Amino acid sequence: MDALLAIMLIGTMFLLPLGLRAWVDRRRARAERIGAEIRAAVNRRLRGESLLSVQVTPAGLLRPGRVVLDAPSGYQDLAEAAWPAVAPRVPEDYELVVKTGRPRDATPAPELRRAA
Repeated sequence: MDALLAIMLIGTMFLLPLGLRAWVDRRRARAERIGAEIRAAVNRRLRGESLLSVQVTPAGLLRPGRVVLDAPSGYQDLAEAAWPAVAPRVPEDYELVVKTGRPRDATPAPELRRAA
């Protein structure tokens, strides 16, 4: 009986990490497939490569996956144009986050004057 318990304990020490690694790999592979599909949809919608970046984070145990569309300052229209092509492709268990750079203020910063 003790030998059987020891074999099960040692087997669990090897099989549990392998099972967890397989689960994580499947999550990452799914996130990569989703990212590739969304990047292709964005490229079709915008008719080529653009400054809009697509980042996909796989889902974890307690958090959903995340798709982030990120456009630099002054290129918010890229995110607006890509939105209709991206939204239907985001799975239900993923969040869609659209980040755009804030436009810089056109007024220059006041100069500091030194007292003479």
